[in-house]
Amino acid sequence: MTKLSCFWLGLWGLIIPLIPQAALSADKIYFIYGPFNFPLSVDSLEVYAKEGRITKEFALYASQFDEQTLIELRQTLQQRHTINGVRFSRLLRTPLMEDLLKSMGQIFSTHPNSNGFYAIRGALVSAAIHQDKEGWTAIDVMRNFPTDSIAIDTQLATKMLKNSKF
Repeated sequence: MTKLSCFWLGLWGLIIPLIPQAALSADKIYFIYGPFNFPLSVDSLEVYAKEGRITKEFALYASQFDEQTLIELRQTLQQRHTINGVRFSRLLRTPLMEDLLKSMGQIFSTHPNSNGFYAIRGALVSAAIHQDKEGWTAIDVMRNFPTDSIAIDTQLATKMLKNSKF
């Protein structure tokens, strides 16, 4: 190898890490049930939220709910929130909100058996900071999740819902 080749390889070795890479965002949601996990693309949820159309991928999940629950899910996915990103970030750092996010992080995580606290907080703040004039939605939060997927512990979610007073 010539000195010139070594120079170019070394130069590229220094430059390539400096080239901005696309930010990670969740493309898939994995519903974890014991040893099984069931994937669903965020795109399928977004199609349902925007158009009300149930894709082939989402059909399996949608078949598990009655019509009213599906309507409520779509409304939840469409609901827009407007809040100043900086203020929201400060709010999410209060002890009460941190406790809430840590509880949520037991259900929504970056991978099974980990707490998604930091990922959830980061996704919420990022969605609020990058919101458009109309605000941000749950889909925006999913798109701002700092990993390529979101793991949802369905057994724990069911247990927490049964024990809640909502």
